[in-house]
Amino acid sequence: MGEGHNTAARNIRNAIASAAGNSSEVLVVDPYTRTNPAVNRLIQRGYSAAINNYPRLWKIVFTMLSRPAVIEGMAPLLAQLTSAVSGLIREFKPDIIASTYPVFGYVMQKINAAAPAPSVPFYMVITDSTMINQTWYHYPCDGAIVADEPTADVLRRGGVPEEKIHTLGFPVGLEFEEFIPAPPPRTGSWNLLFFPGGPQDRAIHTLELLATLDGVSVSVITGRRKDTHAALTKARLPHRGNLIGWTDKMPELMGSHHLFIGKAGGATVQEAIAAQIPFIVSHIVPGQEEGNIALIQQSAIGALASQSPEHVLHLVKGAMANDAALWRTWRKNLLHMQKPSASRKIAEFLLSRAGAH
Repeated sequence: MGEGHNTAARNIRNAIASAAGNSSEVLVVDPYTRTNPAVNRLIQRGYSAAINNYPRLWKIVFTMLSRPAVIEGMAPLLAQLTSAVSGLIREFKPDIIASTYPVFGYVMQKINAAAPAPSVPFYMVITDSTMINQTWYHYPCDGAIVADEPTADVLRRGGVPEEKIHTLGFPVGLEFEEFIPAPPPRTGSWNLLFFPGGPQDRAIHTLELLATLDGVSVSVITGRRKDTHAALTKARLPHRGNLIGWTDKMPELMGSHHLFIGKAGGATVQEAIAAQIPFIVSHIVPGQEEGNIALIQQSAIGALASQSPEHVLHLVKGAMANDAALWRTWRKNLLHMQKPSASRKIAEFLLSRAGAH
């Protein structure tokens, strides 16, 4: 449902194009959008409303969807999607298929069971970390590509054979290979990047508190949340900084700011790691993002501040204190986690498996 799944797919496509040039043809497609765009938009709006305003409700839904029997019980609802994917395979005739969204493991199982010919090699590219939905690895595939060892351990405990687990990193954009992060704020001037999650009044209160800090500028990214953008415009926030709607310039923005504040989406966290920008989690989306939060905390590359806007302010002050001692520790730890060439490694891996088919 989040944009991170599509971002991961596009990054892999770009890396394949870089590695293989005209000798490869890559189709990046969201079959949900193709089959029933109106219903898909409705589901996406419902998902957005749930994670921002009714997180406990989303936790129940997420827990249900992590049980394979629930997915299988939805077979009639997924019949149109399965038919669409089958049609795409017949039309495009791929040498290999990779999915960055978990439900397609079930879809491919149905297609392969009905196929008279040998199945096309199929790989899952898991875009969440540390605590992941079972749907990612429950259904048959030729292999699973994961971002890190904690996620690989989840698959091992789930019974996935070692030879099917490939720890290659998260497919961030190729621009991160030569990325220059923001220099330390030596003059005491801090640039914060805020991606508000949760209710609008919480975002407004957070920005009002951050405005009390001297030398702090805040760039606010509202993405596709037009209602939040309108509310912040009306409140004339941020007082110092910029208000930006949807953007495809997140790498550049991360590279010009010192702290990221927002929800811990899979792609967002991995891009923050690649950009070496410490992460303060201001809003929890129960379920898939809890693992990303665990990664941030266990790796000491940021902190959780979901209790209140005052909690966010407290942690920002802590990161800035004592010549930014805590911030410098977070930045140092980020250096050890970087995998800026992950997309290229995944592309080379998939090309090798396609060539062996």
